Amino acid sequence: MAGDWIKMRTDLYRDPKVSLIADALMAPGSELSRYVTNNCQREMTVTRNVMRNVTVGALVSVWGVMRQRGKRNGDDLVCHGVTLMVLDDIADLPGFGAALALSGWVLQTSEGLEFPRFFDEYNVSPEEKTRSQGAERQRRYRERQGQKSDGQSDGFGCVTGDVTDNVTVTPREEKNREEKENTPQPPTGGRQRRRNAAEEPDGFVEFWSAYPRKVGKDAARKAFAKRRPDAALLAKMLAAITIQARSTQWLRDDGQFIPHPATWLNAGRWDDEEGVGQAGQGDSESRPRWALQAGFENRWEAENAGCREHNAHQFRDGQRAEVTA
Repeated sequence: MAGDWIKMRTDLYRDPKVSLIADALMAPGSELSRYVTNNCQREMTVTRNVMRNVTVGALVSVWGVMRQRGKRNGDDLVCHGVTLMVLDDIADLPGFGAALALSGWVLQTSEGLEFPRFFDEYNVSPEEKTRSQGAERQRRYRERQGQKSDGQSDGFGCVTGDVTDNVTVTPREEKNREEKENTPQPPTGGRQRRRNAAEEPDGFVEFWSAYPRKVGKDAARKAFAKRRPDAALLAKMLAAITIQARSTQWLRDDGQFIPHPATWLNAGRWDDEEGVGQAGQGDSESRPRWALQAGFENRWEAENAGCREHNAHQFRDGQRAEVTA
């Protein structure tokens, strides 16, 4: 599993090069803009902040795949036989490779692609990470052994402090020994606090920043952690939010009918059709008869108002009808 992770800077979203890539993708006449116009029959409209989030998600996908497929050359990452168009396919964003090259984070060579200073700025190789973690565990173990042996010397000096100096120990053996020595004791009272409770799930910060309705953050965090999206799924979520934010449903009444983020995550709403919430573009499932008769444009607008098929007769013109005695 260690090889599946890459190091990400927490401030990557605000990196000037991310802004440069986002601006290139949003530019009128860009490859992405032409793709949206030709395939969606409308001009691309997206906020700059959302496009920066989409850029971060695309970078995660591209860097992760290229690190697995490429080879290290000093601090650079070299991928032979790969073109900038391949990066478009990995990121699912037409023109992303050219925008990445514009930022200087990738270079097109006669042999393929080169990512300058990749391992210095963004990542370490899995082998180096394993070795460094093993060395750090051994160092901490020797420190603990030295502390335990303080004051117990028999006149011949402390011998336990250097036991592991000349012994080859694998990282797994060292970790198992460390875990045995640090077995947590049961709590003496009250409820045990969750470890790392303040840490956000990977990708949640980008999701929360992009989602327009900021309510129920704890519930959204739990729903996001349950989904455990990888880089590709996170990019898909952010792209879906960009599209759905322009729908009639989400724009109506100052966003009153935007689903809560936890509801959106639990229902897998990133797989909704692009036209959800736009008149004339729904299907029988997204715009059932009972919802239309109750005065709603689609199922999700009705459900947000508490209207379901079994109680749809209680609603008129999108509002619950008052019952008189």
